[in-house]
Amino acid sequence: MSTSLSYKRSGPNEHEIFEKGSGQVKSRTYHRSSLLAVVAFTSLDLVSIEFSISVTKDRIMAGVWTALLLLTILRGTGAQGDGYEGCYVDQADRNFPDEEKWDGQLTNDRCVSHCRDQGYPYAATEFTFQCFCGTEAQFNNLPAATPDDECSTDCTGNSGEKCGGAWRMSVYAVLALKNEIRLVGGSEWEEGRLEVRTYNTKDWGTVCSDGFDMEDAKVACNMLGFGDPEFIRDTTYFGQGTGDIKMANLGCGGHESSLFDCSYDGPGSGSCTHGDDVGLVCEAVLSAGAIVGIVIGVLVVIIIVVTITCVCCQKNKTPGRVLDTAPPTGGAPMVVHTSSNVMYAPGNATYMQQGVAFPMQPVQTVPYAQPNQPPAQFPAPPAYDQAARPAVGQPLPQ
Repeated sequence: MSTSLSYKRSGPNEHEIFEKGSGQVKSRTYHRSSLLAVVAFTSLDLVSIEFSISVTKDRIMAGVWTALLLLTILRGTGAQGDGYEGCYVDQADRNFPDEEKWDGQLTNDRCVSHCRDQGYPYAATEFTFQCFCGTEAQFNNLPAATPDDECSTDCTGNSGEKCGGAWRMSVYAVLALKNEIRLVGGSEWEEGRLEVRTYNTKDWGTVCSDGFDMEDAKVACNMLGFGDPEFIRDTTYFGQGTGDIKMANLGCGGHESSLFDCSYDGPGSGSCTHGDDVGLVCEAVLSAGAIVGIVIGVLVVIIIVVTITCVCCQKNKTPGRVLDTAPPTGGAPMVVHTSSNVMYAPGNATYMQQGVAFPMQPVQTVPYAQPNQPPAQFPAPPAYDQAARPAVGQPLPQ
């Protein structure tokens, strides 16, 4: 096998021919020409392939300017992402008045995520840092969209994105992050008309009751985080839905983790109407958060009761101190109970008052009369040995 390579390189003012076999430049001429590369491979002189690429300097520069212009255009329009619905005129009382957030790091994705967390199907960015959330009805009542270049202010969180403008809303649909289901129209969380939507779509659709049984209902209730199904309902309970009927003839076995893991017919494949929309009533269960909240609440109540009990006991207890000197002979240290901070004790002892020790003198206690005791009997006074003193003006007795 013999292989040869010839390469021609040209610059602004020169031209070279290089041959691989010799490793030398065979010739060089000075003139202005286009870039020309010729690669030739031969094998046993039987196959010969030649590729020729010719690009002029003017074409290269034109390509560079075209790329820069494209980037500028994309920057001007904000290169809107998935779910973009258009640019709309806002008003003083707001087209999306229910939820508003000001964000110093606003991007369109941050606004969409915020509205998704709040349960809204639409998000709108406006005037570089404002985020609004809207309902389906509010979106349907918007005026006609304006040209996208009217939503031209940079987002505070990314200058490469456009977040609306002055009284201009860049509106986005809140798309599903995964395959989702929900219950609509019920008075409780665990009941309602069953609706579904698939990943990266915004529109919800209903489920046909044809072929829908308790095994299908079990998968739906468990997917929503509830217990087992209690009832399957028709449209007289939760009303008819709108949009596409996205599932019919479901074939779940009851063990699947998602309705989308079951076999089913997609939109337009059956004869179902919205009069056949299915509803569910699932068994309510306490969530992990609810259980934790109940436990914390019980602990708080117990702590409050114990604290109040201790405070009441402390108030009813008579204060006492132990004498800090040696006890009287033959006895243990004496505890003196008193309603004040002064302590009394017999013998060689001290008492504490306001943190200072004072010596104590023996104190003779006075016995108190006991209740229900007869009054004390006192003896009659003795008779006087001398006569009483005479009245005023009378002579003293001799």
